Amino acid sequence: MLVDVQLSGSAVVVDDVDDDFVLALLRESEEQTRLADLRQLRLARHWAERHVVTEPLEAAHWSDADRRDIEETIGGPGTPMVAASCVEPLATTLGVSPRTAMQLLSDALDLDRLPLIRGRMEALQVAPWRARRIARLTHSLSPEAAAYVDARLAPVADSCGVAKIDRLVTEAALRFDPVEQAEQEDEAEAAWGVRLDHFTGRPWAGTSRLEIVGDTPTLTRFHDLICTTAHQVLDPAVPAAEQSSLDHRKIAALARISEGAGATSRTRLYLHVDAADLEHPLANLCQVERLGPLTVRRLGHLLGTSRFTVLPVLDLASNDAVDLHDPPAWMRELVVLRDRTCVHPYCDRPARDCDLDHIEAYVEMDDGGPPGQTRPDNLAPLCRRHHRAKTHFGWTYRRNSDGSYTWTGPSGQRFVVDPGGVVTR
Repeated sequence: MLVDVQLSGSAVVVDDVDDDFVLALLRESEEQTRLADLRQLRLARHWAERHVVTEPLEAAHWSDADRRDIEETIGGPGTPMVAASCVEPLATTLGVSPRTAMQLLSDALDLDRLPLIRGRMEALQVAPWRARRIARLTHSLSPEAAAYVDARLAPVADSCGVAKIDRLVTEAALRFDPVEQAEQEDEAEAAWGVRLDHFTGRPWAGTSRLEIVGDTPTLTRFHDLICTTAHQVLDPAVPAAEQSSLDHRKIAALARISEGAGATSRTRLYLHVDAADLEHPLANLCQVERLGPLTVRRLGHLLGTSRFTVLPVLDLASNDAVDLHDPPAWMRELVVLRDRTCVHPYCDRPARDCDLDHIEAYVEMDDGGPPGQTRPDNLAPLCRRHHRAKTHFGWTYRRNSDGSYTWTGPSGQRFVVDPGGVVTR
């Protein structure tokens, strides 16, 4: 039995009402969602206003790189700069990544550049998620161009499709910011490249995605070549219903094209296999670092077509120490394998991309530092953003005996990150 509570506070047994009443309840739920999302945006905007800064080096930026090398702060042109130190408290409070928290702050700021759409959103006439999408698309426009989009989209913002929004944003860019538009075209060209993404599903199942970004004529010719080759893969002696699908033939075409071009490759995968699991008749999983679990059957398929090297097994319980600041390669590998990701709450940056931080600050031996400071239980992987949070923004942490980490935020918030990355408060 499903029981729902209306906005009036009355309880309703949903099983006992007709379809029209259920649809009315759904309309109420949409209003509640708009109210909740609107409240979050209001509070995020207030949080940003409480942490306005005037120095670019103190401001939050999109990149984790050194802020001296990054010009773009998180709000669009004309919005105030927001302190980098306010991002982690917001992210951990909401249980989201720093980038998600920054996007919320950026959207809240950018909606000030769209006062008509913001006004209709405040009146619940535009869904906050739609308003945020428009704010994101107009983020890089000048205030004048953003106002142009605002005036034309506000009356229809709650019903128009993505294509209309994109057209208006492009038109505004060309009308008001031709130089900016030319720069964006140059930036688009600078982004040309080929990217291989193994994270095509959850869980990863031995399938990857290849993305190509380039000039339209070249990619059109390449796609035509793939389609032509896929047609050649067809076997005229086999009925059409028994042939592979067109998309699968395109993959076979890529293999044929690459083999014809003499392609060779060397792939490094970090596989973690427990010998006891291999001996157990029902255990058939291994872990592929950065990718996820894979059946031993699929692993056999991958290794059966490749040359591979087996690396020595590390004792993850080892706590041998060295009297140097930088850990040796074996110690870094041990910490990476042990923790897998950055150990800050809600961060999933792979440990191989992180710095190894001394939990208790390293003191040079010449300055009276004790021996054995660089050891596995005094090291943890932190991404650049959270390394800065620990160094400059008042975050502290310790490693517990069970392998979990206890973090304390600048306002006294406490979070425990267990060895599997699960966060409790």
